[in-house]
Amino acid sequence: MRANYKMQRLFVPDDLGAGIEFDAGQQQSHYLMHVLRLSEGVEILVFNGRDGEWSAAIAARSKKAVRLKVLDQQRPQPPLPDLVYCFAPLKQGRLDYLVQKAVEMGAGILQPVITQHTQVAKPGIERLRANVVEAAEQCGILAVPEVREAEK
Repeated sequence: MRANYKMQRLFVPDDLGAGIEFDAGQQQSHYLMHVLRLSEGVEILVFNGRDGEWSAAIAARSKKAVRLKVLDQQRPQPPLPDLVYCFAPLKQGRLDYLVQKAVEMGAGILQPVITQHTQVAKPGIERLRANVVEAAEQCGILAVPEVREAEK
């Protein structure tokens, strides 16, 4: 269960540990500086789906980059659920919603399956992965589900 609902959560691909400093990605830096308008010293929660959830402070800001310093661990990483969620891809708007709910439900693997009556030939896997990360940030889970390529 997420302990602090007031702090912003951010998924980062970097390894996390006490004292580690890293630069946030370009989109994440834009989000932190221009959307959330956070200043130096403000703490946020970061997670990577491997090392648990950590508090991090904004160590430095420039016009286009944010440097984060990892402080301490808030929650340990739970094991990835062994629930495989198979689904036939829907039209894009409904597919985004389906993926969001599957993540909130606790699926460990999302597996698109192309059936005879599937309307979408091939779902955008990168878009699905982005939706998975957004849903994980929003709902407070630490184990980010794996999105697999569509199968017939």
